[in-house]
Amino acid sequence: MVVWAGCAANQGGSGVPVTADHLRDSMRKLTGAARDKVFPALVNIRVVTVSYSGGQEQKGGGTGSGTILSADGLVVTNAHVTNEGKKFFCTLADKQEVSATLVGDDPLTDLAVLRINVAELKPGTKLSFASWGSSDELQVGDNVLAMGSPYSLSRSVTLGIVSNTSRVFTSGFGTEDPDEMDLDYRQSTGTFTRWIQHDALINPGNSGGPLVNMAGEVVGVNTRGGSGMGFASPASLAREVAAELIKSGEVKRSLVGLSLKAITKTGIKEGVLVNSVVKDSPAAKAGIKAGDVVVRVNGQATTVRFAEEVPPVLKQLASTPIGGTIKLGVVRDGKSMDFTVTTEKLLREIGDETLLRAWGVGIEEITQTMARARQLTSRDGAMISGTRSGSPADLCEPKLQGGDIIRAIDGKPVKTIKDAVEIYKGIMDVPTPDKIPEFVLVEVDRRGQSTVTLLKPRPEKKEDPPQELAKAWLGVMTQPVYRDLAKKLTSDGVAGYRVTRVYPGTVASGSGLKAGDIITSVNNEKMAPKGVQDAGQLQRKFRTMKPDDKIALKVVREGSPVELSITLERTRTAPDEAKHDENKDFELNVREVTFFDRDDERWADDVEGVIVTGAERVGWAGLAGVYPGDLIQKIQDKEIKSIEDFRKVMAGLAKDQPERVVFVVLRNNRSAYLFAEPDWKPKTKEDQAKEDQAKEAAKPAAPGGK
Repeated sequence: MVVWAGCAANQGGSGVPVTADHLRDSMRKLTGAARDKVFPALVNIRVVTVSYSGGQEQKGGGTGSGTILSADGLVVTNAHVTNEGKKFFCTLADKQEVSATLVGDDPLTDLAVLRINVAELKPGTKLSFASWGSSDELQVGDNVLAMGSPYSLSRSVTLGIVSNTSRVFTSGFGTEDPDEMDLDYRQSTGTFTRWIQHDALINPGNSGGPLVNMAGEVVGVNTRGGSGMGFASPASLAREVAAELIKSGEVKRSLVGLSLKAITKTGIKEGVLVNSVVKDSPAAKAGIKAGDVVVRVNGQATTVRFAEEVPPVLKQLASTPIGGTIKLGVVRDGKSMDFTVTTEKLLREIGDETLLRAWGVGIEEITQTMARARQLTSRDGAMISGTRSGSPADLCEPKLQGGDIIRAIDGKPVKTIKDAVEIYKGIMDVPTPDKIPEFVLVEVDRRGQSTVTLLKPRPEKKEDPPQELAKAWLGVMTQPVYRDLAKKLTSDGVAGYRVTRVYPGTVASGSGLKAGDIITSVNNEKMAPKGVQDAGQLQRKFRTMKPDDKIALKVVREGSPVELSITLERTRTAPDEAKHDENKDFELNVREVTFFDRDDERWADDVEGVIVTGAERVGWAGLAGVYPGDLIQKIQDKEIKSIEDFRKVMAGLAKDQPERVVFVVLRNNRSAYLFAEPDWKPKTKEDQAKEDQAKEAAKPAAPGGK
């Protein structure tokens, strides 16, 4: 195949033919050069997330992609990648995985910045970083590369073209209103964004990865995609947001409190229509009303004919310094009017949240958005996001509910969630559980009604189940042999109880009884079950006797009668009679090992520990991988041989509050090491930030070669 490049500059306009192989080689070199400029700076991001639901802390995980854009390890990614993140880890091009800290995130643009902890890098490691390009120079049809780690796989690159340079999403059906997009179920995003639409394939896990031009420059941050379409935040916006996050940890914006609508289909000739005004917002206070047409912003004529022109105007208004003024020229009912809007700080729609774990109460900050939606007169208090079933919050009367606003605890006012946390710590952080008060008075606002309740924070004293009186027992398992089955098993069809197992280590094991024997009488009393109601007749007979009683058994063995004299022994502890313990910190239930457990699992007498009977899936132990049926043998290098050992070790953990707890368990006769990472005390974002700063300051200096 020959392709004629009749006017190509490198051909001097001579019409020299260029082969398809030559074009492919040129494209490969161009793509490879662009890839190699960014690929070394591409990172896979692993996130450990923490969320609160139903009065419980739920840990999870997620993955995404990002790009190193500075020599000191600053990584740009998506806010929905870092959302609810507690811990962050970046895998570099050389396969090193190092931790990272969150510099800041901006949900309204779905952008975030992480900082790699360079002190953890191998000595001599030099971080590669990419460079920003100009998204404003992109044209429809330009080739672009999308890079990232789709589905948590190793890094990849796809090639496509730019389909649209200023995409906005509308509600469809011919409307020109930009669609409301959600980052989280309560957090809007994309308000100020005109997306770069492209068809370079991206999938889950690509989020936060770079969109790269053929010069090897980052021109966008891939954010969402599907059905062969990808969308990236343009570099012009991402670079500005990243710089602000690096500078102050947040993007400071002004709240105006109005929404705008393009004038296409409205009959209006110029300006932009005020679609709605938020009650008590700066715009409302200035006198702006829905239906007004804004024709000037700070003296400059403004006309918005299409939905794509709305985000830049909203961004212009929000970029006004907080507390600054915006002069709006408005046409209302054909009359020109001027208004001056004094802005306020635009706050997040979702605020801080944490968990009062021992009480089973999740609480969250009351944001402007929440207060407005619920028509609250103030943001004072801490809103309950949920309560755990069976917890003190759930058992008090009246019980606490999601949506309640905590106004006071034990007579101390609660203005913020930090107040609630500090009061909670003061009540619960005591030397011993008996120092915790029996009752705490909690005052809440419930749909405008002041309600009080008594919460019982003191944990109940642990009591072991009462031990049964000593009863006689024969160490065998049996199955009833009814008449029809007996006819198949014996020549004379004698009914009885067939021995299915003789427990080793019991008196019965040395008595001559064997599996397969059919017990037909005890002390000359016939044992002939007639139906299901007689299935437990044999053991009931033994329980009427005393341990150490000698009994005469008649059995049929391989068709022949055999008489045996056996001494009964004391009943062994059954699993439901065993000592047990519930640890609410780790949401873990255990019990002691019984004789029957050892027999079922074929454990030797020297195998010791406590058996897990329950582990809440989203609890600290459950998230570490502790499952029901596991035999816990060690915790933090301390051997667990009994319930008493378990209680002692767990009490020590509660006192020392380590960052990591190691469980060694026996599972399917194989040992497993499981690592829990508990969050002992409720923390606000402010508390977490201070803790992160302290850890950062304590780290050694970075290795050479940075």
